[in-house]
Amino acid sequence: MVPNQKENGVLRLHAGDSMSAMPNFNFQRSKHDIKHFYEWLSPEYKWSDHIGEWMEMYGDRKGAAVHRVCIIAPRSHSKSATLRVKLLHMCLFQTRNGNPMEVWLFSASIRQATNRLEEIKTDMRRHPELRKYLDERKSNKQKISFTNGAWIQATGVGSAIRGEHPAVVALDDVLAEMGDMTMDSVREWFKKVVTPMLDPETSLFCVGTPMSHTDLYQTEMLSEKAKEVWKSGVWSAFPNWDEHRANPEVELTPLWPEFRPTAFLLEQKVSMDDDLAFAQEYLCKVVDDDAQVFNRNLIRKNIDIGAHGGFDSELNDSSRFILGFDPAHGIGKDYSVLIALRQDDEGYIHFVDMWRRNDFPPDKQADVIIEWANRLKAPVAAEDVGFQRLYETVIEQKGAVLDYRPSKASNKGLKQGLLNRLRVWFERELIVFPYANADMRKKIGILLDELENHVWKNGDITDVGKHNDTVMAFAHAIDQFKPKRSDFMPMASQTTSMGGWSKNKKPTKTSRNRGSGGKYVRFGA
Repeated sequence: MVPNQKENGVLRLHAGDSMSAMPNFNFQRSKHDIKHFYEWLSPEYKWSDHIGEWMEMYGDRKGAAVHRVCIIAPRSHSKSATLRVKLLHMCLFQTRNGNPMEVWLFSASIRQATNRLEEIKTDMRRHPELRKYLDERKSNKQKISFTNGAWIQATGVGSAIRGEHPAVVALDDVLAEMGDMTMDSVREWFKKVVTPMLDPETSLFCVGTPMSHTDLYQTEMLSEKAKEVWKSGVWSAFPNWDEHRANPEVELTPLWPEFRPTAFLLEQKVSMDDDLAFAQEYLCKVVDDDAQVFNRNLIRKNIDIGAHGGFDSELNDSSRFILGFDPAHGIGKDYSVLIALRQDDEGYIHFVDMWRRNDFPPDKQADVIIEWANRLKAPVAAEDVGFQRLYETVIEQKGAVLDYRPSKASNKGLKQGLLNRLRVWFERELIVFPYANADMRKKIGILLDELENHVWKNGDITDVGKHNDTVMAFAHAIDQFKPKRSDFMPMASQTTSMGGWSKNKKPTKTSRNRGSGGKYVRFGA
């Protein structure tokens, strides 16, 4: 094979060489032209305006003692790749006070951190011009050593680092997979481990996708106080999403139209089947937990990862079943929802199963109600308005006799009381969502998504989502249950002015089988 040739400092590549598809490379030019370096380094690295903005933020200290940069960006928009390229570029072409660059790279786990490091090594090994700067003898799985004395050390969030004061500290998606760590423990780690590593002229870079309003990014880097010392920004996959939602005639404009066009992003939204998840992962929006009536922390305490749910595993003589029903007003619009719940001997309410369709006329819906009610020997709870009475008539015409439990939550005040009482069941951790199989997780996920769309507004509970059919069916059913023991919570008749139960002692859970050693999973995991 004909060797590669240099002409006027430019590396010329021959056909058939692994680098033949890459642009001509000028090493000296790369020192001052990071775009040139970025595009040459890998065919997978695609420069765009937002990447140029990020590189400018990384490079502009503006006299800060500690150069702090936080970039919050959507999934699959090269935020991690851009950070890796910047770190490599600094190690090759920069020094701190004449000394080689020393970098600590933190990711969500050691596994993820070492993967990030391996990607940098791969980029270097791909090119003879860079390979010679990689000191293979001193490098290992968690460290890159450069022949010019620079190095990058990688580890996971939560690692105890003492006495290190590198030129750069980089946090790459540290919230992606925290394991047993909580948001509080990550913040504590950041304050007690990362912050003491900083010296004057240190660069602190952070990239990630938001998790909640209480995550590390929101509290330590994006708050009003933090903006005094941080250069930060939040990028959305659709910068004009809110404008489009307010006026659908406004065409969506993607952040990266060449590689993440509108059609792709909307397909991702459909495949995720979760508006809140899409808003978080791609729009970089988080719903304030304090504004949510049923926030994730409240919900996840009621998830049992060891339970399977379904009729077959739930039928027993000691259980009491109730069906909650919320009908649609027409076909093809809202959903008609039937939810089966049971209460065990200790007072816990178990989610058994759910039926949800928007293409069934009343007579076919009645067939489903009759089948479930007869199978479970369960009463049916629904809102007592004219539409529900229609179902009573249809069911009677079919010759069925059901125990119908009308709910009076037909006006705003009564509905507020219904939802407030539902929240109390969650607060007392008396609900069991079975999470051991995919089908049940999907059904429960629909309910939990709708629950998270209920927010406090001027002291009232407001639904900000597209549907709340499953929530209402669930609420109608659970409102028919009463606590089994007085030490769990007062009876439903003992209400506050808000329509909820008065405060009382929380139940003991020593005899409850949570499954999998009593461990919980984060909703959406």
